Amino acid sequence: MSNLPRIAELEFVPAEVAESMETQTVHKTFAFDFNEGDFILKDGKMVEESVMEYLKTWIKKALRTVKDSSYYAGVNYGSDHHSLIGQVYKPAFSRAEYERLIREALLVNHAIARVENFIFSQSGSRLTITFDVISIFGETTEVVTV
Repeated sequence: MSNLPRIAELEFVPAEVAESMETQTVHKTFAFDFNEGDFILKDGKMVEESVMEYLKTWIKKALRTVKDSSYYAGVNYGSDHHSLIGQVYKPAFSRAEYERLIREALLVNHAIARVENFIFSQSGSRLTITFDVISIFGETTEVVTV
């Protein structure tokens, strides 16, 4: 009989080992004031957000970032919907493209399952796009104005 603890005698099927070794995605961010353009501090420290607030912040950041801008080049982060601003297309085409580009930007986050229920409202030269984001954390309604 061996002097090893009994745990050393366990046998694992390789697939079970690989499955148990898969890394879990950590969804974490800090509170950000988009009006001030800086992180929110409390007692001199950044404030960690809840998972749903993390998701809302991530969505805002992703949609405000121009895809493949110099800092994010090649990492598939950001949105191309900015490229439609100032273009003259038929409204149906523009709306379909905004939907596609917003979905494409958000679905890279594995916590997001679906982006749906797009509503467009025009006020002068401003287009407001409202949509629902369904995620592993719950559902949120987001708004983008271009």
